[in-house]
Amino acid sequence: MSPESIWSLGRWAYTRRIPVLPRVCKLLNFFLFRTILPPEAVVGKGLRLQHYGMGVSIHPNVTIGDGVMIYQNVTIAAETYIGSPYRLTIGNNVMIGAGAVLVGRGNRNLTIGDNVRIGANAVVTNDVPSNVVVAGVPARILHETRSSN
Repeated sequence: MSPESIWSLGRWAYTRRIPVLPRVCKLLNFFLFRTILPPEAVVGKGLRLQHYGMGVSIHPNVTIGDGVMIYQNVTIAAETYIGSPYRLTIGNNVMIGAGAVLVGRGNRNLTIGDNVRIGANAVVTNDVPSNVVVAGVPARILHETRSSN
């Protein structure tokens, strides 16, 4: 059983307002993989948590697109309360390197575009356009890539 499948079950139960099961799935992921994957987060198809998602922590106000790959010890957070209108949105086909931190600062949205590569240990606090490679503390654009379309 993978953390993605447990998270998917919890999300399924959450959207159908089935009590208890979403929290059980969240706790199971924490105890098995040391991940915090809330059922409130919206996740696209084909999410891959590398290295069993060890140490991954995701805020409930996060939307993740299709085909996203997240390596270990990644934090995707928002400095806002759970259920607020502010979201951290990750586009399609994004790769987030090990140890990266994405933080939506101070009650505002944070958007990561499509086809973005975020380097290991990068700290992202500002919007990132599509088709770029970012790295560093704070993260900055290192390279623009061609669109895969």
